[in-house]
Amino acid sequence: MFTKNATKIVVAAAVILTLALAAPAAAQRRGSIQTSPGCVGGINALFDEVEFVALTDDEAAALAYLREEEKLARDVYLTLADTWQLPIFANIAIAEQNHMDIVLKAIQISGEEDPITDDTIGAFNNAALGQMYVDFVATGGLSLIDGLSVGAEIEDMDLFDLYAMIENYPHDLLQLVGFNLAKGSRNHLRAFVRALAAQDVIYAPIYLDQETFDAILGAEMERRMFFDADGEPVAACGGAIGGFGIRRGNSGNNGNSGQGTGSGSGTGECDGTGSASSECDGTGPHGGTSGGNGSGSGGN
Repeated sequence: MFTKNATKIVVAAAVILTLALAAPAAAQRRGSIQTSPGCVGGINALFDEVEFVALTDDEAAALAYLREEEKLARDVYLTLADTWQLPIFANIAIAEQNHMDIVLKAIQISGEEDPITDDTIGAFNNAALGQMYVDFVATGGLSLIDGLSVGAEIEDMDLFDLYAMIENYPHDLLQLVGFNLAKGSRNHLRAFVRALAAQDVIYAPIYLDQETFDAILGAEMERRMFFDADGEPVAACGGAIGGFGIRRGNSGNNGNSGQGTGSGSGTGECDGTGSASSECDGTGPHGGTSGGNGSGSGGN
């Protein structure tokens, strides 16, 4: 649906840095949104705030494509995790499963059919995504650097598509999904780019414009937070949050490898060195990487 040949959505760095990717002012397909709580225990609470409005065919198609696009990321990372035995792939694959579940929730709320009829790795109803899987796995298997580069490219592509969806479809469900998946993809992009930098390789964006890419890489990890359908950040209950203009908590004491017990947000960057492998999307109690002196209170 969306490709790198589509008209590029230019997202100003200032907008990125304040997490204010606002929907068009004349949003005719938005329902009423309740006032967001001071904190939420999970994204389901934000789904509950959205007043249901039926999807158009184009909106339903956008969600269906996104569901399989997230599966593409999960499947490639699971395959590369087997190839390279590097935790960054397995950890972020778990986050991609969480992303798939978020999109499925929106599809179920809207009464549409799930496009995934076979959850086998490498199986896709969308032929173009199926071919991407084949190509990404082939390239990512050439070397570890190629594998990490494939990860960065997938997140680069996902963000381009998510920003396009946010821009083009002001429906509350799509906005809620788009903002929250983009948060995770920004963290994943940072993780892959920094893993490449550790190998003395610089990743150049293929889909995102350079200004947007630089703004993402120049900002902190986004932890212990969600976004409502207006793109406003909401803290996850029970922990400090940090990243992208959100106030960072005080450091915890003596946290090790993302397992500390302090209240800080940790300093890990989802490079797969920590033990809490399911926390790359920021929904869990521990960071997905080495947390230094922080507690690792949120993943990516």
